[in-house]
Amino acid sequence: GASSSAMVTASSFLLAILSLVEVRSTYHAESQLNVNGGALQKCDRSKVNDPRYPTTGYMRPVPELENRCTAVEHDAGSHYVCVNLPSAESKDGRLYSPFWTKTGQASSAEEASSWPLPGPWCICMWAFARMYEMHPEFINDLECSATNHWTIEQYDVNVKNQRDALKAICDKCAIENPKCNSVS
Repeated sequence: GASSSAMVTASSFLLAILSLVEVRSTYHAESQLNVNGGALQKCDRSKVNDPRYPTTGYMRPVPELENRCTAVEHDAGSHYVCVNLPSAESKDGRLYSPFWTKTGQASSAEEASSWPLPGPWCICMWAFARMYEMHPEFINDLECSATNHWTIEQYDVNVKNQRDALKAICDKCAIENPKCNSVS
């Protein structure tokens, strides 16, 4: 009856709290550095009118980490790259970002209009490498101060599109480190 329902609700609530505690404990200070080694800046959506996606970042449920491309081990998508999603309009007049259609994540402009709207967004470093491979001008949308340094650490120089994306980020952000020097 009612007491078993309340117990299930209480158990669910407790699991949610424990999950949040676990999530908070899995990020470290070094995951808060940008590609230049400075403090990771916000990939700030505060000026974007997007009620469905008002904040970005894998860790956006944690208030002090929202709008940051924070690196955490359990983010399989590696959402470490801050870009300013480009803007377009669908045939029926809806605002969308062609990033979602060009990367194949949305099948149409109409579908993409329900995804995060144009403006700053933490994207998957692997999607960035694929997008850069197809559209080299996409490097112009990268925000160096808000892109996590783990991007530099995680790209594999033996994989062409990752090496090319790494070189583009190193060049745009004027990064001096051994890994960047190895691809210049």
